[in-house]
Amino acid sequence: MAGFEDWLVHARAHGLDTRMMSRADVAAQITGSEKPWVGGLFTPSDARAEPWTAVPLLATGAQARGAVIVENCAVRALDLAAGRVAGVVTELGRIACDQVVLAGGAWSALFARAHGVIFPQLSVKATVLATEPLPEVFRGNAADDDFAFRRRNDGGYSLAPGASHDFYIGPDAFRNFGAYLPVLKKDFRSTIFHPAAPAHYPDAWFTARRWAADAPGPFEAIRVLNPAPNPKIVADVQARFAECFPALGRPKLKAAWAGMIDTMPDVVPVVDRATAVPGLVIATGMSGHGFGIGPGMGRVVADLVAGNATGHDLGRFRLPRFTDGSKIAPGPSL
Repeated sequence: MAGFEDWLVHARAHGLDTRMMSRADVAAQITGSEKPWVGGLFTPSDARAEPWTAVPLLATGAQARGAVIVENCAVRALDLAAGRVAGVVTELGRIACDQVVLAGGAWSALFARAHGVIFPQLSVKATVLATEPLPEVFRGNAADDDFAFRRRNDGGYSLAPGASHDFYIGPDAFRNFGAYLPVLKKDFRSTIFHPAAPAHYPDAWFTARRWAADAPGPFEAIRVLNPAPNPKIVADVQARFAECFPALGRPKLKAAWAGMIDTMPDVVPVVDRATAVPGLVIATGMSGHGFGIGPGMGRVVADLVAGNATGHDLGRFRLPRFTDGSKIAPGPSL
């Protein structure tokens, strides 16, 4: 609760309608729970959306404003002239340009390192499940340390663990161990470690770190990171939901999936120009918040590329913070 009180400072600074909740307030909002929550933090204006609905609409809006979207076309390398960006080399040919945004999620550090731009990005696997329709216990979204849930339009709930995730150990894990030690100490027990990633994943042991621009590279070996969900996490989340809402019983599983979340040692994105490669802008490490902050972050990145005022202080997101002696501390989050 003290942490929630601290967070209110940020909420008020940005004009949010966030407020503290007592035990009775929580019970009034979330019905049928037998979990003894002592209170909570509530933001009534928080929104929710289904990615498979929202993302195509965003793409359609971009196309209407002149964007050209090319799918199933991997970028292999930057085309540099006198050390500056002159284009990108793709599997379908070269595209001339003088500005490139690297927003490759979990792939970003691998691509950037091949061009001499280095930052300590890793990724974790998050498992999510959808239930069959259930009686409504809360119309919105809620989370504690054990599990999180979100009401769906189909009458079911999307459920996820409160903190548990899988981590695949690879070369970058050892290379960046020191940078991640503070957050690892804070969150060690919630991490399930695996000795190796699936073949061709960004930090798999045998994924190429160097490749030729005129031949297929790692981004064509596997185009979409679509890992299998962790069945133990799925079962655990079902059990925790049933313990919290015993009248509903164990929720029936409709579907389960997983995804690779790119993260940084301070759980803060990198949004900055790469001074080592003029013309390259890095926008990565959204740390699980990319879908929610995507529209706002996209506008900031567009202004950054165009040389316009972004309207925000991007100092917290600067790339050199990992090399200029700055103290790396996790950003304010819940």
